[in-house]
Amino acid sequence: MLAKLLLNMVSNQSIIDNMQRGDKKGMDLLFSRYYKPLVLFGNAYLNDIHTSEDIVQDKFIQFWNEKLYENINSKSLSSYLFTLVKNACLNHIKKNDVLANSAEVEFMDLAEEEAKRIAEEGILKVKEALKELPEKTRQVVKYVMIQNMQYKEAAEELDVSVNTIKTLLKHGLKKLRTDLKDNKDLFYLFFM
Repeated sequence: MLAKLLLNMVSNQSIIDNMQRGDKKGMDLLFSRYYKPLVLFGNAYLNDIHTSEDIVQDKFIQFWNEKLYENINSKSLSSYLFTLVKNACLNHIKKNDVLANSAEVEFMDLAEEEAKRIAEEGILKVKEALKELPEKTRQVVKYVMIQNMQYKEAAEELDVSVNTIKTLLKHGLKKLRTDLKDNKDLFYLFFM
């Protein structure tokens, strides 16, 4: 779902604008863009993917219910969200009486930097790789991998056979995997 934003090129400002209008689409966009990177980031602290998912979901609910978006500058949205999750993870660790030594804290800082890199720079790399795909192949990847359409639905939308959808998807993912070979983490984050 994060890759969905790549195709629509949704900015932080668009997310905040939608939320300030009370439009729940803003939450959908926020979730699509930041959920996976924040979960991976939280997991670097907790080494527990399920707890990381719970924390990120809780922070998103808090962000919406408490209208925290009202005083956020679009340029600081990413940092704000990562800080929310970082603090929640540290509180969870403290609450469960798990003490981290200074080496672990240093590792966590590196994990935060890496997660931000994936969320910001990674989007640009994946977007460029998607632009390199032929138009019909790009549409198939968008419909099946990003919008989670069934093969039959995508075939109807593009007026082609299901076998054509399967073939184009196979070729598209192969090309993306090749184009992103130096950034395999991005490929798996966005398309798997």
